[in-house]
Amino acid sequence: MRKFSVGLVLCLGVGVAALACSGAEDPSFASGDGTDGTANPSGIPGQPGAALPGLPGLGTPGNGAPPGSPATPAQDAAIETMADAGVPAVDGSVPPPPPRDGGTTVPSGPGPRPTRTCTYTKDADGFFQLTTLTGGYAYWVRLPPTYNPNTDYPLVVGTHGCGDNAKNFATWAMAPYASRPTQSHIAVAVGAGRDGQCWTPAQDEAKVLAVVDDVRSCFFVHQKKVTLAGYSSGGILAYYTAMRNTRRFAGLLIENSSLGSAFGAGTDAAIAAAGWKLNVAITAHTGDTQFPIANIRTDRTKLQNAGFPVQYRELAGTHDGNSDDWAGFLLPKVPAFLAP
Repeated sequence: MRKFSVGLVLCLGVGVAALACSGAEDPSFASGDGTDGTANPSGIPGQPGAALPGLPGLGTPGNGAPPGSPATPAQDAAIETMADAGVPAVDGSVPPPPPRDGGTTVPSGPGPRPTRTCTYTKDADGFFQLTTLTGGYAYWVRLPPTYNPNTDYPLVVGTHGCGDNAKNFATWAMAPYASRPTQSHIAVAVGAGRDGQCWTPAQDEAKVLAVVDDVRSCFFVHQKKVTLAGYSSGGILAYYTAMRNTRRFAGLLIENSSLGSAFGAGTDAAIAAAGWKLNVAITAHTGDTQFPIANIRTDRTKLQNAGFPVQYRELAGTHDGNSDDWAGFLLPKVPAFLAP
């Protein structure tokens, strides 16, 4: 089991990043040991003996902070408060944006083929970076090992937690080591200028939608098999974007995050405004103090009562991100997700 954590202070219910390697990976860390030990004093797979720069609480003490990454708990709280300006608090102190679900149900079938040829260079693990033509938003991609440009594929687009980055999130959540040999979806992690930061849904929703459109212009994505995914702060953004644009998506994959943190007092209105009851898969940890399990259970109940098909799992553990949650529970749901 691969399990990663950072020691950040949270506010407004927004979570922290889970961390994995950012370069070529050591397979031993994906095959069940999950230890950090002397072979890897930093506790970060793929980075033996070195602290991850800029993230307090990992590796050797006293490592500094890069731009956009808080260096102390006090700064964490202040920066994350600013980062989430405009996101409704659970108590409704910030008025939620009006719910929306524009557009109509897309026609049947896989939809249009790619409209352009996109060039890329894969790294040793098969990941590569692209930038949207509209907006210039960076994102990371990993294609299925047997990708054929004449075949349509499901697409999973994910957003990381506070302090993490798109490349790193892609390696441990969107295309975890254990599932890569049989990966059947196009895996994407959004960067869009938020590497090392939290997300601000009211601002970042448009970036996620732009990335979805850009991927579809480069690769053959089945139009009815597009899923959003997110961990912690990224889960809030995924909830926010998907619930306001349900007709564009087949489903949602959520780890350690909350629908109530996305809409606050407007949660019921957002659920009621949904254009269709998209598929939702949630995994949560009972010891998560950033997103208390009672709040996650409330999300589940609200969605189920409104008729959303929810697949739910809770396990012992804290807010730490876990590759097994993705490889073993969340991503296997994707093949069955289909928009109407």
